[in-house]
Amino acid sequence: MTIRTATPPAQPRTLRVLIIDEDVERIRAVRQLLESSPRFHAHAARGAQEAEGLLADGAFDVAIIAARLWLDPASPLAGLLRERRPDIAVVLLLDGQPDLEAVPSLKLGAHDFLTIGQFDAAQLALRLIAAVEENRTLRRRDTMVRWLEREARTDHLTGLYNRHAFDERLRDDCAARRGTREPVTLILADLVGTRLVNQAHGHDVGDDMLRRAASAIAHSIRGGDFAARIGGDDFGVILPGADLAVGRLIARRIAQEVERRNLSEWADLVPVSLSFGVATGVDCEPADLFAAADRQLAGRHRTAAVLSLLRPGGETDGPSVA
Repeated sequence: MTIRTATPPAQPRTLRVLIIDEDVERIRAVRQLLESSPRFHAHAARGAQEAEGLLADGAFDVAIIAARLWLDPASPLAGLLRERRPDIAVVLLLDGQPDLEAVPSLKLGAHDFLTIGQFDAAQLALRLIAAVEENRTLRRRDTMVRWLEREARTDHLTGLYNRHAFDERLRDDCAARRGTREPVTLILADLVGTRLVNQAHGHDVGDDMLRRAASAIAHSIRGGDFAARIGGDDFGVILPGADLAVGRLIARRIAQEVERRNLSEWADLVPVSLSFGVATGVDCEPADLFAAADRQLAGRHRTAAVLSLLRPGGETDGPSVA
């Protein structure tokens, strides 16, 4: 006979609390209230400098902070907790004129506030637990928003940015350099032959070619460059601050990387072939820069193939792309 017992309810996690106040008596009073419940484990700091050390070394769930320290422009606490420790909920201790302190305190990122002498241990516990839960909910929501924003700017087939993100970045880069005489260079790359590959081998093989081309492009550009899939077979690479010579060099680097992979890890796959158009603009409009690169790309389609497989002793600088 099997005896089944009910699963005991999960025990609530102990919350680590950091009390930050210059008033020793108030720290002692708040700490006594917290220590009446096993749910809380309290630490204290008598000022912003001491709090910085504790925040750097310890993991806390909630900070109880004197409002005057939070609102003091010379204090680093607000910036420290909002920018470097957003995982910590903030509850403020108000005194003086609570109504005047509450609104600016909450605007600075506090989750709740308590007025000195108007709460007991049970009320304090409820307010702290609520602040921690609210902060966790807000962080989950922020994470979801960031994920959705990233998804809206990503091409899911290749993992590069999509056309929307590309247009936005090109517009911003051109605007940021207008009047500075700094160039913006654009590389357009077209994956050659995908229509024929799709017809002969199926769209899965064509999609694989796109993914491989995207991987070679991402591998070949610099850290500050911006690569996107901007159409069915087309890619765009934005090189902020780069001139035409750098643009040609990056295009050659992409071409050589594609050729190297065609001869090595892609040797048993349908080879990837790219054609390029490169254009540079100073104080230019995004549409004009794109049109100039597109004309270069169209010219390449009317001439000989851009890529030729590298052979031992052959050209090592890559093909001419602009």
